[in-house]
Amino acid sequence: MRVLSSLKSAKKRHPACKIVRRKGRLYVINKKNPRFKARQG
Repeated sequence: MRVLSSLKSAKKRHPACKIVRRKGRLYVINKKNPRFKARQG
């Protein structure tokens, strides 16, 4: 999982990426290709 300053670029990497907020942190998750996981905050 990467910690990024901008998740907007991470969302564009794959069409299946979704942005989710959990416990005050923003995550990019991808069920089809889990290597695109990222976190912010």
